[in-house]
Amino acid sequence: MAVQWEKSQHTSFTLWDIDREFQNAYEAYEQWQAKHRRSRPLWACFGVKSQDDALGKALSLGRQVQRLMETGKQLFGRRFEQGDSKCHTILSAQLLRLQYEVRQPLYDNALSPTSVPIPYDDIITTAKSIRRTCVDALREQYARFDSRTSAPVLPPPRFKIDFCPFADRLRKDAKEKKSSSLRPKKVRSKNRHDDRETCPDCHASISVTAHSGLPDYRFILFTSHIAPDAMNRSEKATFACSSCYKTFDDSYAFLDHVFQRQIGSERSCMRRTMSGRWTINEDFMESNPSLVEQCLKNCLRRELTRVRTQKKMKSQMIVNEKEIHPAERNLKAFEASPQNSFDTK
Repeated sequence: MAVQWEKSQHTSFTLWDIDREFQNAYEAYEQWQAKHRRSRPLWACFGVKSQDDALGKALSLGRQVQRLMETGKQLFGRRFEQGDSKCHTILSAQLLRLQYEVRQPLYDNALSPTSVPIPYDDIITTAKSIRRTCVDALREQYARFDSRTSAPVLPPPRFKIDFCPFADRLRKDAKEKKSSSLRPKKVRSKNRHDDRETCPDCHASISVTAHSGLPDYRFILFTSHIAPDAMNRSEKATFACSSCYKTFDDSYAFLDHVFQRQIGSERSCMRRTMSGRWTINEDFMESNPSLVEQCLKNCLRRELTRVRTQKKMKSQMIVNEKEIHPAERNLKAFEASPQNSFDTK
């Protein structure tokens, strides 16, 4: 299933897809176990379940998500079941992460003609992180529905990105090819399957999720988290794109955004064309026209940056010269020779 970020999703449907992908991953894990039955312990050969099968336990969405969904449906009805855009974005990212980072590696190992070991710790960490993120997304959606306020006409405009000082220092050290001495700490040092780390400067919690298309995912996350707002009490880090100024609360959604930009896909923020007409409330324009003007100038500056980036990418394209046959090369040399030129006068 291909996730379409621009289209609105449905919370309960996306959770159903996530649960189904967990089941598919578990079936692939069972295929791998059946294929390597001879090398398995004696209890596993007789079909006896063991408490040591941590990977099999991790490949499930869990009952806590179902309980949160049922509680939300009882209090808010079908609105909670449908969800909001913020929850849709987080859940869609977890579905994509589950497909590429958990299910696909298990299928590759199960269908491999040679004996390939499964990266247990990586898959367990990813599966537990997906389950924790889904629970947090439903809890945050519950809090938003519980304290519903009037939404502003326009979202708060962002004219520049104030990255965390720790992120600025990491980028500066990388630019100067220096090894940074700053080391973040894990949120739970005793739990090896907890991927969350704390920024030493702003103390924001960063879920260091892996993206198969970005080997330097950890560096990207730490150098792209913005300084937390003083009014925001959340400990989770927020990531920002330096090209379109879009912010992400989910680390994998941000990594996939960066990945699409690097490969230049149609979903990239540098290639996506704007469709539809702009509708700006007149009351908002009259109340703060300078703010709206600055926002439009910022959009124009962003589009100019996008055009320059496209021109730069085209100029870096490698043009392969067509190889000329030796006989054709000799013929061209013969025609260009002065002895074979004719005077038309």
